[in-house]
Amino acid sequence: MAADSERMKILTACTAAETFTKLYYDSLDKMRHRLGKLYLEDAQLVWNGNSVKGNTSIQKFFEDLPTSVHNILCVDAQPISDKAVGQQSTIQVTTSGFVTFGERKYPFYQSFLITAKEDKWKVVSDVFRFQAVVS
Repeated sequence: MAADSERMKILTACTAAETFTKLYYDSLDKMRHRLGKLYLEDAQLVWNGNSVKGNTSIQKFFEDLPTSVHNILCVDAQPISDKAVGQQSTIQVTTSGFVTFGERKYPFYQSFLITAKEDKWKVVSDVFRFQAVVS
């Protein structure tokens, strides 16, 4: 029974991550003025080493970036143990792919911690990094 419950949590996390990432990247690429609504009020963003706190500041940060097109190649999701988050439904979501700003295309990796609030997934923490080839 415990294995079935754990399997269900993983399936739920994967489904939620797929739905959330589609909404997130569609908003980022096409509706940045609504992006702040996907973050908790006191959320934290670290974007290539730049730290931004609060959903209003995060939205402004993204609005100041050039327009983008994200191509997601990989999404992974892991449910966070209820013991670690006080019985709050929380998921670690990681994505990777390519983002195009203007004529330049960059590989990237992004990691979100999302939590359920009022039947919606909200970003608690967000870390974004361009990737470089290590030789």
